[in-house]
Amino acid sequence: MPLKKNLVSLGHATCTVLLLISCNGMKKTNVFTIMEGISIASNVTYKTTSSKSLQLDVYYPAKKLGKEPWDKISEEKKPVLIYIHGGGWVEGDRTSRFLGLLPYLEKGWCVVNIDYRLLDNSHLVESLNDCLDAINWVNENSTKYKFDTEQLYLSGESAGGHLALLAGMIDANQLEVAGVHNRKGKIKGIINWYGITHMERALEFWNDSTYTKLIVDQWKGAKADYLKMVSPIEHISSDTPPIISIHGDEDENVEIGQAIAFHNRLELKGIRNELIKIRGKKHGDFCSKELEHIFNDIWRFYGMD
Repeated sequence: MPLKKNLVSLGHATCTVLLLISCNGMKKTNVFTIMEGISIASNVTYKTTSSKSLQLDVYYPAKKLGKEPWDKISEEKKPVLIYIHGGGWVEGDRTSRFLGLLPYLEKGWCVVNIDYRLLDNSHLVESLNDCLDAINWVNENSTKYKFDTEQLYLSGESAGGHLALLAGMIDANQLEVAGVHNRKGKIKGIINWYGITHMERALEFWNDSTYTKLIVDQWKGAKADYLKMVSPIEHISSDTPPIISIHGDEDENVEIGQAIAFHNRLELKGIRNELIKIRGKKHGDFCSKELEHIFNDIWRFYGMD
């Protein structure tokens, strides 16, 4: 997505600010434990549209057997994270975000890493519907992979953070605009990495007519209704799950003012939430020590520390 240099005022929000963290040194993830205890079901087709098949990868705890059938899925139900990649809704894929899944795998979670339709031949409601259908696929396949659907979390970064928020918050039954799929089951929480929360404000911030055209032109209805429908801040309700957001306070792609306004609204509506502002950082350029603090805060926020 386009860059813009001028940031809005930071304003006020209830948040955690990580200050003066040294980026020297690294806590080593126990990669050998992950290698031993995690199996992968890759390139699983979860949905077929008129233009393409959409796939996902499932990472699940299992015992390696050393012979056919090669692994045995752990019988204990596990929390499951659905991860949605970023890339401005125009690029990227699930495999490019694999490293961001490692902390959840080390924690013993299942992770479902998905692809969705991009804006070259689609619009944002179709991208959203792909994410909703992936959620439904997880619920439908919970027995096979031992997913604990009572602990179903969504996450993504940037455009993926936007879709994670939208998929976890929107209620198709409450919309005046038709075409959004229903979501099965409940979402336990959303982990939003510097995602867009207000689409019209984002388009004004980017001030890029070509990009705006790409986002809005394939939608055939009223543009104002469309932009409102794909703005997570418009879907806060009593059913909104707990949300934790991570955002660099010098982000030039998605202004931190969006995150602050979003979390102020969550606070006003009484939704449990937390905004972690990373001082001096931009669009995801976090060091290992910052990431360690962030994930410790994620586990604490959801009671898994």
